[in-house]
Amino acid sequence: MHISEVRIRAVSIPRIYDTRVAEAGGHTQAKTQSFYYVLELISDTGPVGLGEISDIESSWNTPTPDTLCECLSSLKGMDPLNRHETWRAATLALPQNLHPELRSLLSAAIDTALLDLVGQHYNVPLHVLFGGAHRARIEVSWVAFIRAVEEIEGEISSKVAEGFTAFKLKVGDEPHLDRERVRICRRIAGPEAYIKVDASGQWEEEEAVEQISALAAVGANAVETPLRAAARALAKDAPETVNERAESVAEALARVRRRVPIELIEHVSDFEERFALALIARRAVDVFNVVPVQAGRLQRAQRLLNLAESGGLRALIGSTVELGIGTAAATHLAAACACVSVASDLVGPGLLKGDVVAPTLSYDRGYIKPPRGPGLGVQLDEERMQAYAV
Repeated sequence: MHISEVRIRAVSIPRIYDTRVAEAGGHTQAKTQSFYYVLELISDTGPVGLGEISDIESSWNTPTPDTLCECLSSLKGMDPLNRHETWRAATLALPQNLHPELRSLLSAAIDTALLDLVGQHYNVPLHVLFGGAHRARIEVSWVAFIRAVEEIEGEISSKVAEGFTAFKLKVGDEPHLDRERVRICRRIAGPEAYIKVDASGQWEEEEAVEQISALAAVGANAVETPLRAAARALAKDAPETVNERAESVAEALARVRRRVPIELIEHVSDFEERFALALIARRAVDVFNVVPVQAGRLQRAQRLLNLAESGGLRALIGSTVELGIGTAAATHLAAACACVSVASDLVGPGLLKGDVVAPTLSYDRGYIKPPRGPGLGVQLDEERMQAYAV
């Protein structure tokens, strides 16, 4: 089997409501829709490998699909079964001046498409290539963005009725409203529900201790990315600023962890392994958030999950609101990694008004399953691709 054609197409899909995060999250304006590139590696034997460049930001100066296809033209004639060499050749051909987040997403898209081809060639689902399944389904935490209190009340009520028992609330806006949103979520979801809050890196150290303690008092079980030193805006635009001071950022998180009554969760995919190792060494957090598309490669995402397990931590699979392609890849990875025991944030199928794959992924009482079939287990739906084409 060899790659005979590389194709990239752009699609844009509305979100079910305008989503907003704290200022430190990297985009101050509410998002009304998400913009994607869909990658197809077409083989000479018939199978097509799929990848996606997820949730592209307008500020990234993203090259056009035609430009990227030209960059990846060296893939033609290469053997996807020789996946590592093929992936390295493809990533080396990418433009040097890409935005760091965009480079990771492109790299992950190529890797996913190659894995999809390998799985189809051997007629096995992706999780088999990751070592086999530890679980048949993955618990999902519904992510509620910063909204008016009455809108949060309706959103959580709806999701509880659908069977969700885990939630992530975006916070870092106004402290009294953050507390009220958590209080409402706890009242509606009940005492057994798992509620984490995501500050996106909005707080300095002392403020974080104060806010986390207050949110814990009204029902939060965990807090994600509390400190500005590892803010999501830095992770997206300037990850080297965290890489260069990984140990000091880990020390700051460790100090916060010792002073608050609930668990800490931190993103590790955007940063070098030294940051994950520093968090483990200093017992700075309880849970790793690993976003596969931001790790640059599914293999690297699995390595970060293995680090968590080796360090005695638990993990969850994070999301940047992927299409069915990226979500399918994430479900296969989550199924194959034992330490993914915290409800994951795979909300793309619910937060987007549509998708471009068949079968579409859906939730069953707050859980999602890896698609059946070889490789990713999904194919492009051309009618939907045309409907959402840019």
